Amino acid sequence: MITQENTTETVDSLSLAERQAFMKLPLEERRKRLAEQADQAAQYYESQIEKAERELWQGGDIVES
Repeated sequence: MITQENTTETVDSLSLAERQAFMKLPLEERRKRLAEQADQAAQYYESQIEKAERELWQGGDIVES
């Protein structure tokens, strides 16, 4: 799970206990945390460095043979 710290490091999978603990939170708290994570993800993908990297590997002409 992404913490409140501004980081690009991700966790591949959460333990069962962590997922169960998240699901036991009140709905509003879950929505708040998910909204924060969505904002962090949007900021990451909209950053100039990430945008330049993405254009490097996505850009260019498509050549079919």
